[in-house]
Amino acid sequence: MSQAIGIAAAFVCMPFLTRIKKIGFGGALVITGLLMSLFARIELPDVWDSFQKVFTTTSVQSTMLAVIMIGMLGTILNQFGILQKIVTSLEVLIHNPKIIMMLLPAILGMLPVPGGAILSAPFVNNIGEKLNIPPNRRSVINLTFRHVAMYVVPFGSAMLLIDSIMPDIGIYRLIALNIPLVILYVGSAYFFHLRKVTYEPVENTASVSQALKDLILYSSPIYSIVLINLIFGLPMWISVLISVGFTFFLVPEKNTYLTAAVKGINLHTLFMLVGVYFVQNLIKGQASVMDLFSNLFLSVSGFSVLLVIMLIATVLGLSTGLNMVSLGILLPLVQGLPISVSQKLLYVFFIYIWSFIGYYYSPLHLCQILSNSYVGCGVGLVTKENIKLMPILAIASFGLFYIYGMFLL
Repeated sequence: MSQAIGIAAAFVCMPFLTRIKKIGFGGALVITGLLMSLFARIELPDVWDSFQKVFTTTSVQSTMLAVIMIGMLGTILNQFGILQKIVTSLEVLIHNPKIIMMLLPAILGMLPVPGGAILSAPFVNNIGEKLNIPPNRRSVINLTFRHVAMYVVPFGSAMLLIDSIMPDIGIYRLIALNIPLVILYVGSAYFFHLRKVTYEPVENTASVSQALKDLILYSSPIYSIVLINLIFGLPMWISVLISVGFTFFLVPEKNTYLTAAVKGINLHTLFMLVGVYFVQNLIKGQASVMDLFSNLFLSVSGFSVLLVIMLIATVLGLSTGLNMVSLGILLPLVQGLPISVSQKLLYVFFIYIWSFIGYYYSPLHLCQILSNSYVGCGVGLVTKENIKLMPILAIASFGLFYIYGMFLL
């Protein structure tokens, strides 16, 4: 019990550490892990072993390599104008600007780069101005539809983290459970933010057939990742690497290609993953903490467990602006429970939603900060518009959990 209290005390310090810009999120997580080892009286050899495992565990190595490749891919597609070509093709094919405002952030959101909402913000803001949509709603539209991809893209950072911690549940099974939620998410977002917007159909004389060919060609580095992974069963990082290599044939400036690719390596995200896995390894290594959670899980009703998960995930997400912190802490606890793989999948589904809610509504959420800054709108007005979706996600998390439980348990 004392170890659990020590770990909880360390996490109380984390929100304050994340506000120290010089150490960043990764540094804050590593320091939290060190404080955890101090407060919970974890032996120094166990601490060192937990840190070493971050770099020696095969699944973790694969995740980090995939994150490196995704960063490279995003930078290449943006720097060489490939994303702009995707946007131009969509504008020729679709004459409804409201649908374009939904699709652009969703497509660009398939590239899970930190603060990636800034990639789609210029397009959404420009269309939104023409449709007389208020700035706060423009920012919310950009944020909402950009994050749809987090639920369905298997090469996102959060999905890669889940796959490395709990490979037995199957990422594509989790995505299948997410699809009904995504439909509700998108439908509700349209109802709240775009339903009453009037528009004039966009006229474009460019060739539709050529636009379709361009869309298929220039978006291929994104969707080919999933196809390669599914068809050939290659590790995700190799699938992304092949897609990165394919972009070489799409860019005209071959002499600056390598420089752009190297520029895309995001060390901040890698360091953050180091912190997440370090903390996760420390928790997994404490048998008393794992036993405490198992006993709590087995002794209370299912609804009470859900409330505990909801509280932990929300607090950690709001205080850090990261969903991977919640996942990195809660998933090892679920993995250690004496329950079936299907039951674990069900709890991962619930944890994923609440880790998203905490992160999405956090004032430290980088996408929100950048999107608000670009459209020129304060946090208060954006939150007032954005919070409308929160009850839908909350109710759906419990409703779908119990509906799926009828078939999985």
